[in-house]
Amino acid sequence: MDLYFYYIKPDYIDYLKRIEYDKRGFNCVPNMNYWNTNKFTFGAVLEVNSMNYYVPVSSYSKKQQDVILITDKSKNKKTHSNPVLGSLRFAYMIPVPNSCCIKLDFDKIPTEKSRVHIAKELSFCRRNRDKILKQAQKTYDRVLSGKYLELSKHSCDFKLLENACLHYCIENGLHNSTN
Repeated sequence: MDLYFYYIKPDYIDYLKRIEYDKRGFNCVPNMNYWNTNKFTFGAVLEVNSMNYYVPVSSYSKKQQDVILITDKSKNKKTHSNPVLGSLRFAYMIPVPNSCCIKLDFDKIPTEKSRVHIAKELSFCRRNRDKILKQAQKTYDRVLSGKYLELSKHSCDFKLLENACLHYCIENGLHNSTN
């Protein structure tokens, strides 16, 4: 899969949420529908065990170690900084089979303002591809190491979700088609 924005099928998100909730008593799989708007992910940012991971694009704007702020190339004249358009939140990235990804269609974005905003976000992500791929791997490794308890507590359970992804593929006859 190329580096693009994708919607993830709601039934797959619900499946992952159930799996994580059943195991942990809570889940960190991101909500992908807010106020009648579907959120999208940026992928594939990481490949682990032949699974592609997708990181949610968020309006979150606070700088943190496992977050990359998506900024506009043009500087704000008052603050002399690049305006924050959104963020990539790596603690909430999830493994997704290709068949559960729906490429974002810019022609279906309802307003010109939204199309321009999302195009700027995608442009940033493509320009910063290497940084994004490194951050995805770094967050994945930090969560799995067990050394960062606070991060692990507030992240998706990557290993659990990888197993869930494999089971989902088997149950739905997808033959582990995550690549």
